[in-house]
Amino acid sequence: MNAWLTIPSAWSAEILAHTGFDALTIDMQHGLADYDTAVTMLQAISTTDTVPLVRVPWNEPVAIMRILDAGAYGIIGPMINNRAEVEAFVGACRYPPAGYRSYGPIRANVYAGDDYFDHANDTVLSLAMIETSEALDNLDDILSVEGLDGIYVGTIDLSISMGLPDHGNLDNPKLKRAIEKILASTEKHNLIAGIHASSPESAAMLSNWGFRLITPVIDSSVLQTAATGILEQTRGSLK
Repeated sequence: MNAWLTIPSAWSAEILAHTGFDALTIDMQHGLADYDTAVTMLQAISTTDTVPLVRVPWNEPVAIMRILDAGAYGIIGPMINNRAEVEAFVGACRYPPAGYRSYGPIRANVYAGDDYFDHANDTVLSLAMIETSEALDNLDDILSVEGLDGIYVGTIDLSISMGLPDHGNLDNPKLKRAIEKILASTEKHNLIAGIHASSPESAAMLSNWGFRLITPVIDSSVLQTAATGILEQTRGSLK
């Protein structure tokens, strides 16, 4: 169970970290947090045992290495389309000889301990986003790259790339077949599959399909939905 953090706030990150989620993902691609704020959010998450993940803005080595040095324990890389891109992504997440990550875990050494370097290649998660038709065509090439831990399906971008009108609708037969293909390949390569869920019922369905990292909560959506519901109930109770 994972929650998605789009609000640039250490306080909201700390609140969600204390609710019992297994992981929290700071979204630096479409969320509002910059690097400085993301560091404070990582510090807030580390008041618990919740695993801190970050979706980086792009498949760019400097951004990946820097947020790992700040203490992220997993990176979600957006728009991974082919073998070369996933090799570059995984390489940025791994110290030599498994990759080309530069040494300098300035906060990670404090958060994880002085032996961080000894275990980093085995403990840091690398999750490639599958969200384009090109990635679907290159699926086995992408998932066979050594050092990749799993994938995260971006259903909306995937449906846009496939030319589907109802973006992210899991009832669309074409999108469902694409997801089935992704899950089959993920299982074949013994990797983790992650995805967003729109409701607890959707999360249960996706778990039954084979997803093992499920995000049923986005902080801004929960805040908006809860506030709207309370406002409507309050107005309805007034004369």
